[in-house]
Amino acid sequence: MPARTDPFADLSERLEKYRRANPGRSAVVDLFREFMWANRDCFSRSCAAGHITGSAFVVNPGMDRLLMVHHAVLDRWLQPGGHCEPGETALQAAAREALEETGIAGSVLLDGELFDLDVHGIPARGEVPAHLHWDARYLFAAPETPPVVSDESRETEWVPFDEAAARNPEESIRRPLAALRELARNRA
Repeated sequence: MPARTDPFADLSERLEKYRRANPGRSAVVDLFREFMWANRDCFSRSCAAGHITGSAFVVNPGMDRLLMVHHAVLDRWLQPGGHCEPGETALQAAAREALEETGIAGSVLLDGELFDLDVHGIPARGEVPAHLHWDARYLFAAPETPPVVSDESRETEWVPFDEAAARNPEESIRRPLAALRELARNRA
């Protein structure tokens, strides 16, 4: 059985590696670190200031299609992802959520290091007030097999990068899509 990894320490280390690899994104790394140190319970959904989440950008082997879900509650096309379970790292949450939401297991790329970071608001729903998701994002590759649709989604689909940008033109999707295009060019 593999040793348990401390989610806080794991993400702290990955943030510093991400900063070294992406010096232009140092400000968002600083924001993540400040949030984490101010909220030691940041991996828990009960953290009122928001919480760390894990997302999976899943690409096909040709690196020209992205696996997206149409989130039922948010009514937007997004990458699979969600909340961390107790004791779970953001990477583990990303892998689990991708499988739960699409039925497709992917192989983590970039040596499991962070692919992107994003902070975005989640609207209030029922008794849950509006809050922030501090999203640690990882890159996965998977065979382009037909996905399933989970209870949380209206649709799940492999889409070309340009179509992904058209379905969700927000910066939180445009930025990682630009990085995906660059990775695809470099691997060609």
